[in-house]
Amino acid sequence: MNLRPFLFRLFVTLTAFTLAGCGEKAAVPAAGGPKPLTKIILQTDWYAQPEHGGFYQALAKGYYRDAGLDVSIEQGGPNTIAGQKLLMGDIQFCIGRSDDVIVTVARGLPVVIAGALMQRDPQAIMFHKGSGIHGFKDLDGRNVMTTPGANFIPIMEKKYGIKISITPLDFGLSRFLADPNFVQQCFITNEPFYVRKQGADIGTLLLSDTGFSPYRVWFTSRKFATENPEAVRAFTAASVRGWREYMEGDRTAANDLIRKDNKQMMPEFMDYGVSAMKQYQLVAGDPAKGETYGQIRPERIAEQIRQLVEIGVLEQPLKVEDVLDGHLLLPAPGSAPAK
Repeated sequence: MNLRPFLFRLFVTLTAFTLAGCGEKAAVPAAGGPKPLTKIILQTDWYAQPEHGGFYQALAKGYYRDAGLDVSIEQGGPNTIAGQKLLMGDIQFCIGRSDDVIVTVARGLPVVIAGALMQRDPQAIMFHKGSGIHGFKDLDGRNVMTTPGANFIPIMEKKYGIKISITPLDFGLSRFLADPNFVQQCFITNEPFYVRKQGADIGTLLLSDTGFSPYRVWFTSRKFATENPEAVRAFTAASVRGWREYMEGDRTAANDLIRKDNKQMMPEFMDYGVSAMKQYQLVAGDPAKGETYGQIRPERIAEQIRQLVEIGVLEQPLKVEDVLDGHLLLPAPGSAPAK
């Protein structure tokens, strides 16, 4: 089950001693020799699965190597603290939600977002259709098993004028399957597949539909970005190419690598995950809104900062530039790169 929200919150509580870490640098080339590849380690947020497919596609197809990078992917899991490894220079990129990165920066840890693997976060509320829940307002007075302290809870309560009680997320499905009135948080690309296999007739409410819509992003340390801006941009461009191809083209090579890393990934589940990412426009976003692969819009980050201040998670606003560096981001369609 998904421990991702919990694991990321472990990251944002890291103390400042981690800031002394050093980034890994490429070896100095011999005179007249080819430029060496820059070593990059991406630490994912969970075990290998379709939600990481674009990175595996870029790796399988050689897009990273073509961009001058020697990339390896390390799986996440219940005992992984990716943020500490990032700040110590043991890895160069990791994955999280943009609102959590904002909170991390507000606490003084020097990280920067480089791109979005998902335009919409896959977190959702899952319920039995017979429970009488049809929309967010119907959650009023309900008990929801979710991550305590999650930013979306007070935002959802404020917007819809509701109050919910919280049962801490245990990352299991047995209680949901046993109780037709049980409500819990899920990844829309994950848990619904398993409970439907058990015969449950369920509905879901995607949390981004509340108006609080964080990106799911890859990010790096300020130190690595400052010392290796070309490598950061190259990693982003190759990753976006991988994501576009994974979602729209032949995924066979990437899925083979995913199954090599995580033998629990069966074809039926992987097909479901990709189908859900397409159905809910998670990765490419909504083209009617001008959204596309990898894109980060500064105005959306500004809105998330405003919302986090409004609910008291941030004591005072951050500048968007504290979280983003326009020189590292892909230019928006039709715009020129930052100079």
